[in-house]
Amino acid sequence: MDTLLDASAIMAIILNEPNKDVVIKLTKGSTLLSPEIISYEIGNALISLYKRHKLKEKEVTDAYHDFMKIPIRTLDVDMEKALKISCKYNIYAYDAYYLETAKRLKLPLITFDVSMKNVALNMNINILTEEQNANL
Repeated sequence: MDTLLDASAIMAIILNEPNKDVVIKLTKGSTLLSPEIISYEIGNALISLYKRHKLKEKEVTDAYHDFMKIPIRTLDVDMEKALKISCKYNIYAYDAYYLETAKRLKLPLITFDVSMKNVALNMNINILTEEQNANL
C-alpha cells in the first residue's frame, strides 16, 4: 500500500514523539510518499523548534540526518489545484500540497494536524488513524 505522510507524521518519527509507534505501525509494509516540499518543511519545523529553544543545533542536524534515512518517495504537486484547495478552505498552501496530492492520487494520509484532518475529511480523503492501528 502507498501512504502519504505529512511533516507532523515524519516529525513524530525523527523526534521520537509519542505518535512515533502509531506512524510505524500504520506504515508497515507501505511505500512512503510525500510531496516534493517535504525536506524544506522538515527543515523549517526543526529550525522553529530550535528558535523556541526546544532543540539544540546538534539535535536539529541529527534529526535531519534521521529524516534523510527514511525511504520517502517524493511526488510532484499540481500547484494550480493546490492553490484552489488553499483558497477554498482558507488554509496554508503547504497543507494544500498534501491534500491535493492525496486527493489526486487517492492516497491515504497520515497527519496529526487537526485542521488538515478536518479539511481532508471534508474532501473525502482517507485519514489513517490510531483507531485503525488498534485493528491491525
